Amino acid sequence: MSAPTAISQTGLTKIYIENFKGISSEVQIDLKPITLLFGANSVGKSTIMQALQYAREVLERNNANPDRTLQGGNFVDLGGFRNLVHLRDTTRHIAIQIELSLGGKGLPDLVPEAFDDWQTDDSKVWAFYNLLHETRNRVESVSVKLVIAWSHLRDKAVVIGYQVGANGEWLAEINATDDGRDVSISINEINPIFMRKFTQEDLSNNLEYFLRLNANSIASSDSVAPKIETHYTIWPHIIETVTDAGMEKTGEGLREWLSGFDSALPRLGELLHIPAPDVIGAENVYIAREFTAFISSLIVGPGVLVRDELRKMRYVGPIRHVPARDFDASLTKDEAGWADGLAGWEALLTGQQSLIDDVSRWMADEDKLNTGYAIERRWVREVRSEWLDLVGSEELNPQRKWMLNKAIEALLTKPRIGLIDTKSGLEMQSRDVGIGISQVLPVVVAALEPSASLVTIEQPELHIHPSVQVGLGDLLIHSVLRHDMKFLIETHSEHLILRLLRRIRETSEGNLPSGFPSVSPEMIGVYYVGRGENGVQIKSLPVDEAGEFTESWPKGFFDERAGELF
Repeated sequence: MSAPTAISQTGLTKIYIENFKGISSEVQIDLKPITLLFGANSVGKSTIMQALQYAREVLERNNANPDRTLQGGNFVDLGGFRNLVHLRDTTRHIAIQIELSLGGKGLPDLVPEAFDDWQTDDSKVWAFYNLLHETRNRVESVSVKLVIAWSHLRDKAVVIGYQVGANGEWLAEINATDDGRDVSISINEINPIFMRKFTQEDLSNNLEYFLRLNANSIASSDSVAPKIETHYTIWPHIIETVTDAGMEKTGEGLREWLSGFDSALPRLGELLHIPAPDVIGAENVYIAREFTAFISSLIVGPGVLVRDELRKMRYVGPIRHVPARDFDASLTKDEAGWADGLAGWEALLTGQQSLIDDVSRWMADEDKLNTGYAIERRWVREVRSEWLDLVGSEELNPQRKWMLNKAIEALLTKPRIGLIDTKSGLEMQSRDVGIGISQVLPVVVAALEPSASLVTIEQPELHIHPSVQVGLGDLLIHSVLRHDMKFLIETHSEHLILRLLRRIRETSEGNLPSGFPSVSPEMIGVYYVGRGENGVQIKSLPVDEAGEFTESWPKGFFDERAGELF
């Protein structure tokens, strides 16, 4: 393995779920580079993966009542809102919140034109632009919370809440009535990105001005008074600037910004509509334009980022199909093909040779999975048997034979994937070997094909030997450090977690195999999913640097081994 590299600080970091399937009260999952979900059958481990798919359906297709999903295809049937809401109680609201670390990438700019293309020498305009630009650059992480209800009036599921957060605190919230018709918005003017510390110049020259602007904030929240004493919020200054420029003064709930909404979900990728009927003059136009882009980026931008991150999620289901002997890759790519594993075989048929080589090494090498099979891609032509008889015939004259060979060479070649027995060298097809090989190979491809950011897998250990299961732990570590991937794994494999714990212990003791990267407890998240009186409960099981759990494992898992041994 390669030397250790830094763990990526970008991507999905947290999931909060409430009133979704078996989950009643809110549960939280912190997504580590490798997150493992353990627990008995049918307790709700798959629910967490389905919640991510459901959130994408809402953000991607504004579909709050899905049965099939983009990533699950025919393999996943959510059954619609009535089946998803906890206890099938349509008076409850489903709530899913997803947090995302930007890693310095920043919020998306929803305006295609650069501000620098606009010609102005007005210092006020540039000062306002720099203030908004600097505020946007303060955003280091975002969150999006979706609240979905059943509208009996419209007989459909409706997004009634869309809340975005920045740097760990809520930033803006759009709320709608249960029918989705009356929509309003509120802004958290004391979010950290709006807060500035009083400078000596402020205290000397502008203290009265800033105190006047912040008077409402100071009076309305005793809990933030200590913060306000040394800090002020720039939000009132921003509003005063745009109001002076001629933008319409915002009424209660800022409803003027939300014309055309039929739910709380904004149109992702589009600017909010902020009326500016009295804006006159180039400088005021610039101010109005920049404010519209700024507030749209803060409110719509997090939804765009979370949606795009969910697009890069890959779902591998618990039962992977065995491809037919003449299996060909589809011309139209379908991400749902990962759900039944066939997209893994398609990736081998159409991907770079480097992917073939990586998969082959992981499948065959003794210090990796050691399945006994390597992978080879070969190119074939389908030739009519009578043509082959003619090619070998001595009766065919040289001119006709030359023409026949040319005709064969003109036939299209097709890729085929072969499994090479590492002992005998014989080439096999997937249907000629044990079922475990066909189950693990799509998992290996999913972990090595680098276009996904989060790979969710159900039961990667299905039908494979314990020695291969422990090797999967090393594969996950490799992909995290080499490809900046994250993994969310639903598993029953004691062997998989034991290998990860071993690597942590070997790191702390300095006993890692030569060339193996360091593995820290921060890379691993382990959760036990079980049932309580009020639905699904999720317990975090932290790991220390000795590769030991710092809390007792809940009864019902790992106990079986002790019971059988002792």
